Amino acid sequence: MRAVRQAVIDIGSNTVRLVVYAGSPRAPLPIYNEKSRVKLGACLAGDGEIDKATMKKALAALARFETLARAMKVDKLRVVATAATREAKNGQELVDKAAALGIRIDVLDGDAEATAAGYGVLSDNPYANGYVGDLGGGSLELIRIADGKLGARISLPLGTLRHDILTGKSAKQITQMLREDIAKTMGKSAFPMETGLPFYMIGGSWRTFSRLHMHATGYPLTILSNYEMPPEAPELLTPLVQDKDALTRSNVVAAGRISELPGATALLGGIVGLLKPSKLVTSIYGLREGLLFEQLTPPERQQDPLIATARFEGERLGRFPFHGDALAEWIAPVFAGQSAHDARLCRAACLLSDSVWNVNPEYRADHAVDLALDGSWPGVSASDRAVIAAALWTVHAGKRTLPEMLTALAKPGALAQAVIWGLAIRLAHRLDGGTGGALADSRIDGDGATLRLYLSGSAVRLQSNSVARRLQALGEALGYAQAEIMG
Repeated sequence: MRAVRQAVIDIGSNTVRLVVYAGSPRAPLPIYNEKSRVKLGACLAGDGEIDKATMKKALAALARFETLARAMKVDKLRVVATAATREAKNGQELVDKAAALGIRIDVLDGDAEATAAGYGVLSDNPYANGYVGDLGGGSLELIRIADGKLGARISLPLGTLRHDILTGKSAKQITQMLREDIAKTMGKSAFPMETGLPFYMIGGSWRTFSRLHMHATGYPLTILSNYEMPPEAPELLTPLVQDKDALTRSNVVAAGRISELPGATALLGGIVGLLKPSKLVTSIYGLREGLLFEQLTPPERQQDPLIATARFEGERLGRFPFHGDALAEWIAPVFAGQSAHDARLCRAACLLSDSVWNVNPEYRADHAVDLALDGSWPGVSASDRAVIAAALWTVHAGKRTLPEMLTALAKPGALAQAVIWGLAIRLAHRLDGGTGGALADSRIDGDGATLRLYLSGSAVRLQSNSVARRLQALGEALGYAQAEIMG
């Protein structure tokens, strides 16, 4: 397990933000996040210069964040600036003054900013096929992604600080404006307009929109990562978005976002008209995560982010030498023929199956569910989280009746299959006490009407009534008439 600690300071148009990451290089987990609302981008709507007070505030934030990063002993620190700094008449002055403090700023051009945003989504969803939109204060980046690669990308001056130009325009008019701006920017190199694909949304204003949609629809979770909405969502929420009092009463929209939300929603509606996406997908992975993803080697990029994260956390939290992958291979024979997607979630459950041992036994099953539903797991939908939770609940509760919330998030068939995974993992845990020591000298397999547990070597001595009961429970769930231990 190779752990690294990395940090990115992102100088945006609205905020300067520090995020510190730890864990697996393939799927780093944020362990510290702080922002300073500097609003550098206000210069873009004025005379084009960063005023002295704002410059001072930005430098103070940079000095604090760089000091914090060093105190947290990060292995790598990257400081980047986007639209506001690159477009400000005195943006170089900010860069030079930061350098005098020992802080090197990389000013990203529009293409580099779009590239990082696209890679951010791919770091979370390696097989994503659609469009990415990154809405910042100063600019909007659009990127085509497919097959783990970036396609055409474009940066447009349509950030939230410039949304006055959208006032009074209908969705159709904004769509036409987007079409004209893209043609003007791309020139002869046409930006591909493919319809019916997912649209992945990055940016604080769009995350706020997603949070509001969760509130309006009574969604049972508050996890924004990969939250999906229908393409009609901007049109349906427009009346609410334009009601400032209602937004305040909702308690889900930060005061600083209320003024940005109407423009962000209108722009999203225009994009829906342009691309006619199949769905809108919220991404909490963006430019910062994309910058980290760009640093990986090709083999590291090919790793599944969910499995990398679950493996890292399982090893960190487990009681004994880690054997989550061996456990997944041990139960695999009785689930032969399941889809690659199901096998992936099953493996994740195996990797995390010993992660709540330090919780009081009465509450382990509940904590296991919380771990699956609320953890920072990349590359999963809400349904996927519920399926993993169902497996872990079964491991620790031994019950086939699931918490009601899970049934609201995933289909019955997927949950039923996860319960059987949990019963198989539960059997393995009882066989060798969760150490993994008996996996090499045992195997399970079905033959006709009988499910058999084969034991050899020292594993023969591990037979017990409780092992037999758990084998019987697994056999019944799989539809076998009987179960027996051989050895």
